[in-house]
Order: sequence, then C-alpha cells, then structure tokens
Amino acid sequence: MKSPRLLAVTLLAAAVSGHAGAAIIVDGNLSDWGINKTTWVPTAGIHYTVEDSTGSGSYYLNPGWGGQAYDAEAMYATISGGKLFVALATGHNPLTPNQPGANSYGPGDFAIDFGKNGSYELGINVKPTNGGFGVDGGVYKNPTWAYGLWNAAGQEDPDHPDTTHPTSLLNGTKIGDAQLSYTTLGVAGYGAQASDLHYFYEMSLDLDLLRQAGWDGSDFNIQWTENCANDAIIVDPGRYLPEPGSLPLLGAGLFGLLGFTRLARKA
Repeated sequence: MKSPRLLAVTLLAAAVSGHAGAAIIVDGNLSDWGINKTTWVPTAGIHYTVEDSTGSGSYYLNPGWGGQAYDAEAMYATISGGKLFVALATGHNPLTPNQPGANSYGPGDFAIDFGKNGSYELGINVKPTNGGFGVDGGVYKNPTWAYGLWNAAGQEDPDHPDTTHPTSLLNGTKIGDAQLSYTTLGVAGYGAQASDLHYFYEMSLDLDLLRQAGWDGSDFNIQWTENCANDAIIVDPGRYLPEPGSLPLLGAGLFGLLGFTRLARKA
C-alpha cells in the first residue's frame, strides 16, 4: 500500500501531466487518428480540414493552381497531455526538389497564427533536402516568412503574393524542437481518387513552446503549403481547455499532502 506522501505525490503528478487520451505516436502513420480513408474524417473530437482530391490535371487549389502533386488533402490537430499534435495528408512528396527555375517547389513549413489574424508568430521547419534556413523540426518565434507565386485573386504575381499564406521560414529565433515525422513513399487508397498517391506528416510540440512565442491560450490556426503556395490548408485545433480531471486530481493531491503533514506533526 502506498504511503500518504507517495499517494499525494502520485496524484499531483497526474494532475500536472493531464489526461492524454488516446495515444498518438508521431511516426508518419496516421492510423492512430482514426481516419476514414474515403472521407478523410478522423475520430470524433479531433479538429480537421478536408479538401477533395484533384486527381490528374490542373485545378484551382487556393491560392494558386496545380495538380495532385501540389494538392493538400487534409489537416488534423488536437491538444492533449500538454502537447499540440498535428497531422497532414498531401499529394506533395516531401522530397520534391526546390528548383523554381525547373518549375519544382519543395515543401513549406508549418505556420501558427495566434489570434487567427494572419500574423503567423511561430514556425516549425520542414527541411528534408532543400537547404535554406533552420533545422528540420526546429520551432522558431519572431519568424520572417517567404511567400508563393500567387496573389489573393489567384493570379500568378510573385511580386505581390498573397501574404495570408506564408510558405517557408527565412529567419527566426529557435526556441526548441518539435517531434516531426513524414513519409516519402506515396500511399494509395485514400480520398475520392483512390489511385492518387499521398504523403503524410505528423508532429507534436509542447504547449510551453507556444507560450514562449506569445500564445495566451486563445484560439489559433495552423497552416501549411508548398513553397509555390499552390494549395494552402489551415486547421484550428479548437479552444484550449484544461485536461478533464486535472483540477479534481490536483485538489486530491493537495489534500493528501495536507493530511500527511498533519500526521507527521502528530508523530
């Protein structure tokens, strides 16, 4: 049987850590998100944005144009156990070279917008093969962003790009690292066009890193697009609330510590 002191410490630890719910393993395999392969809809309670597959050909994707190789299919987010978890499904291979002169554009970085006002105060770097600024999985506050080829009207106009869709980090202050994983082999069997190949990203980062960058607990958006910004996708993970059960456990832990202190004084 646990001593009163050990029991109280155990309860306090549980209260501080929060209830993580179903475990998400950051490995690029999205099976633990409970995603329906036809509709892209995940397990209930996970926030998501879904866009239909394009298949072959050239389509308006928002803010620009492209085919499956530059399509963002779905994005997911949830907050659990003191961490933000994000998953992305796209037709864009992370290993695509960033060679604009050859009409080839690599993956952009994840951008977080506190307050959902288009300011994007935090960036998570995705840099598999393309050089450039930062380190893979690095978390950067006070970022400077690059932008894509398209203006807000969907016209090719790199001199006047749509600044509501940043593409990749040019600079920033590194404050930590996210756990990041992505696949580089295409997987079929998802979406309206089952023959399309898809690539998956998964990441998690501590909420403390968001707070270091200025997050006050209010709503925020997470965005991703390629360096050309052919297709930008945004998800809101939902309003952050304390994990269920944390406050009762914290109270029980404090009560246990108080009881142990009284027993110690009587001894």
